[in-house]
Amino acid sequence: AVESQPLLNQLQARVDHCRQRSQGISQKPRVGCLEWTDPLMGAGNWVPELVSLAGGENAWGKVGEHSDWLTWEQLLITDPDVIVCMPCGFDLNQTQEAVRDLAAAHPLSWQSLQAVQAGQVYLTDSNQYFNRPGPRLVDSLELLAEIMHPELFKPVYASRGWQRFSGS
Repeated sequence: AVESQPLLNQLQARVDHCRQRSQGISQKPRVGCLEWTDPLMGAGNWVPELVSLAGGENAWGKVGEHSDWLTWEQLLITDPDVIVCMPCGFDLNQTQEAVRDLAAAHPLSWQSLQAVQAGQVYLTDSNQYFNRPGPRLVDSLELLAEIMHPELFKPVYASRGWQRFSGS
């Protein structure tokens, strides 16, 4: 039999590390996590809690509730500081293609978003992170923390788990 307690302790220590490092942040970015791009869907379930633990203010969705559909107007009104794209089941290449299509469908208003102007739109490998409950959610938490607060968290997941969106 495999003893699970050491693994559980390691996972909890990683969560606690993120929570403690992000606790003192005075300016928490407003983070919009998109679970789907056509139609738009703001991530719910466990993602809002991950955003909070990583030191952000969640823009859409509620902890423990299903993800909400969003209109384009809701995205524009919310105008988050950071947009993290995590389409359910998509790897980085698929996510990049979906976000390029989203930007191309709304070129002027996409460019008006403060996250786009500031280069704060991120693509994730949602097939590996975010979309399934389990131990990988701790990786997802760390991934969000390094996206939102690169000054506090070293980029462990950069390029394999996430990348900055550079297209328009």
